Amino acid sequence: MNTKQAALRARQTAPVRRRTAALVTSVAVVALGVASPVYGSSNGTIGPEFGLLIVSFLFLMGVSQAGVVFCAICRLSSAQWAKPYYRLAELSTMAFSPFAFAGLLLIYFYAREDLFYWISAAPDHHLSPWLNSNWLLLRNLLGLFLFYGVSAIYVVKGLRPDLAGTTDADVDHVAVERQLYVLSPLVIIAFIVCNTLFAWDFAMMLIPHWHSTVFPIHFWFGNLFAGTAALIAIPVFLGRFSVTESHFGPVQIRQLSMLITAFMMLWLYFFWAQFFVIWFGNLPLEFEPLWRQMYGHYAPYYWTMMVGCFFFPFVALIFAFVNRSLGAMCIVALGINLGIWVNKYLMVIPVFSPDNRPLDNMLDVGLSLGLLAGFLITIVLLTRRLPVYSYWEINLKR
Repeated sequence: MNTKQAALRARQTAPVRRRTAALVTSVAVVALGVASPVYGSSNGTIGPEFGLLIVSFLFLMGVSQAGVVFCAICRLSSAQWAKPYYRLAELSTMAFSPFAFAGLLLIYFYAREDLFYWISAAPDHHLSPWLNSNWLLLRNLLGLFLFYGVSAIYVVKGLRPDLAGTTDADVDHVAVERQLYVLSPLVIIAFIVCNTLFAWDFAMMLIPHWHSTVFPIHFWFGNLFAGTAALIAIPVFLGRFSVTESHFGPVQIRQLSMLITAFMMLWLYFFWAQFFVIWFGNLPLEFEPLWRQMYGHYAPYYWTMMVGCFFFPFVALIFAFVNRSLGAMCIVALGINLGIWVNKYLMVIPVFSPDNRPLDNMLDVGLSLGLLAGFLITIVLLTRRLPVYSYWEINLKR
């Protein structure tokens, strides 16, 4: 075997090795999640606290849903550079769909009394029909069905031209592209509706008498911000930045870094829009929960969120070499996702506990890691069975 043949074989086996390593790592994390209840019980944990799992559920659901929304935005804006990301982004959205429905049902049936405390009103209090427990479940299920239903149609329509056995004569690629363009606004609308319902029930309504028209926008745009950043790291996790048959390159990294820069500034704007109104109004029922996040026990978490979502990417993305470096952009993406996770944590946990520590309960930590690993394993399995690139769109000449 000569040197060229050896190099070619090394390039061909590299993606397989990376996928195998990713799968083994995910299985190990699942094992940790399964073993953690035993560890937690042996360390005297009194009853499982599922706050961390609920936060991780909200974070992963939002980040994964952003995948198909990213595709819709790029198709509407005719972003040719984003085509290699389409299929991975769409598969990441659909990979979490079973976890989304199962997670919502488990939270409703097993954590309803603790999380949605407002559904248990005193006998002499009038309870609004909106606060009815059955309607709580129904509206969130309807939101999930709306989003994943529209997304499934959208993904299948884009996937069909690349499926095995489909020839160019079977499908009019220009017509499919036009249909996806028409469906794209519906995907975005379904995403906003679904995430607005979850923002109301899982965050805003936890604080009595707090009403904000900006908060749902801040909630779902944070998901879009983190999900877009995660698209940098997902191909690396799957080994798709290898030389062999890779459609990712410096152009994709550079353009995605520019989009992340724009989303970073928009995230700060939405964050400031709701913060300024609360600060200026100075109403105790509104500023007390915010003050609890910013000062005292939760202050380090708050500033971790601000550093991860704004200060760190703002400074890093100023430098051109960061925008061109895959490794540097992966670090930026990790910081952004950590910041958005902490953002979700601060939306839920401080309402119930003045001094919660995320790593105190190993059961909660293990289940959260198990959820993450299950999601990643599902993505790996889907990418092994389906084309990881939208080849017909990449090859479509306009």
